[in-house]
Amino acid sequence: MTLRRSLGQQWSKSILAHRLALTLRSSDKVQQLFGGATSLATVTNTISALVFAEGEPVWLPPMDSSEQTALEQELALHCLFAASRLLFVKEIEQGELGQSEHLVLTISYQWSQSLINPSAGSQNNAAPLDDDAKQLCQLLQTINTQLEKVRSEKRQSSRNMGGHG
Repeated sequence: MTLRRSLGQQWSKSILAHRLALTLRSSDKVQQLFGGATSLATVTNTISALVFAEGEPVWLPPMDSSEQTALEQELALHCLFAASRLLFVKEIEQGELGQSEHLVLTISYQWSQSLINPSAGSQNNAAPLDDDAKQLCQLLQTINTQLEKVRSEKRQSSRNMGGHG
């Protein structure tokens, strides 16, 4: 039983990663972030793994393998928020993130910006956001602001410690 659930979850993760890639590919701002060694597939697999890190999320509809379409923007937003929340805690507690994890945070912030201000992104046909989605966007903005503050303080303290010589 546990093996079957585990395999089912792996399957759901891969479908989610694929559909999330289809969604994110539609954003010019997100596409511009991929010039380095990390691919969109690596990042969406990271997001998918984080979404399932605490088990099957209640807000995620069942992933059907026949479904080959992009995720709705609000479902993508949920995924990005779930991943960002865990990465926020990881960076605060451990201080270091990998390249794909940093990209997850950057993409999440860009995505929330483009949903709040559609003219800034490429989702021009986007439907108006409901209150939950607006709140998730604001929380992603807060995560970004807090991490910038923490990173800035870290740089400042490392400069102060290493600056005498």
